[in-house]
Amino acid sequence: MPSTPGMTFLLLFLAFIVWMALPLVPAFLELLRPRDAAPLSAVGNDAGRLTYFADSFTKRAQREGLLGTMVPPRLSDGTPVLSHSQGAPLARQRKPFEQMVVLMDSEPLPEGCELATEVLARLTVRGSRRVTYRALLGQRDVYLGDESTVLRWVHARGRLEVANGSRLLGRATAERTIVLGTNVVFERLEAGVIRVTDQETQEAALLPTGAYERFVPSYGKQLTTGYWRIDGGLPITAGSAFIGSAISTGAIVVNEGARVTGSLKAHDEIIVRSGAVVVGSLASRKRITIERGAKVSGPIISEETIVVEAAVIGSSTKPTTVTAPVIRLLPGATIYGAVMASENGLTVA
Repeated sequence: MPSTPGMTFLLLFLAFIVWMALPLVPAFLELLRPRDAAPLSAVGNDAGRLTYFADSFTKRAQREGLLGTMVPPRLSDGTPVLSHSQGAPLARQRKPFEQMVVLMDSEPLPEGCELATEVLARLTVRGSRRVTYRALLGQRDVYLGDESTVLRWVHARGRLEVANGSRLLGRATAERTIVLGTNVVFERLEAGVIRVTDQETQEAALLPTGAYERFVPSYGKQLTTGYWRIDGGLPITAGSAFIGSAISTGAIVVNEGARVTGSLKAHDEIIVRSGAVVVGSLASRKRITIERGAKVSGPIISEETIVVEAAVIGSSTKPTTVTAPVIRLLPGATIYGAVMASENGLTVA
């Protein structure tokens, strides 16, 4: 049948659409039938340095002479500077302090005060109850009192300790340790180690793989050596060792005392039971739970919720990242690296 100009145009148009869609075919196939089991790089809701503002403020403080013997009464842009010390403490007032405040020693601030600009602490900070900070840089340790609020960022050159009921609404970072009380709201945390309370955490022992009975999935498809795709759930037998990576269309449960060397991805939830060890990353479209006494060495990423009980994530030599919209950390939770909660982070008793 002879072609008409309209038919020719339609055929050319369809060919153009097919040609444009070809690069997207692998992505569509992966979405419909996921099979990728490679480890993920954890990228939170802020891929830049969490200490960016603290680093910038440090340079400004040095430039303005705030770390010298005499604190200037004003900055170069005209901003007034107030000093707070045991000998000359800030007076109580109902309205926020609009001046930049320099804490000369460890004298606590007035309870319930609000600091509307940056605060520089030259020595250890001993925070009072219900103090609101816009931003706080501690040259040493920082101890925030009960029900404190940080609106933008806080950074401690040493240890950052946050008391019960506080709110960290921006970035909270420390060069050594962050210790959080209970009912602490947070968004982005980063330190050498992050702990919830000083409760001791029983870390699962990492035994050689030869000490375990080898676990091999009895169903599913082995895509390549050590890479499995499982239609349905994947329960990894207690006390066994699974060497390889897997992606499951259902839930994955790493049972008590099991060891996984590789990465796990699930369309449903992931549970790492007490005493289990995962040497690799975890990723799920739903909830991830790391039970008491478990250990995960790599990044943990969920599209919904992550719950970390008294477990250990990462290590002092290999920090990692915990990333999800909602994160719950229980007493004893220990994370080496960063925690990113894009919607709601909370420590719970």
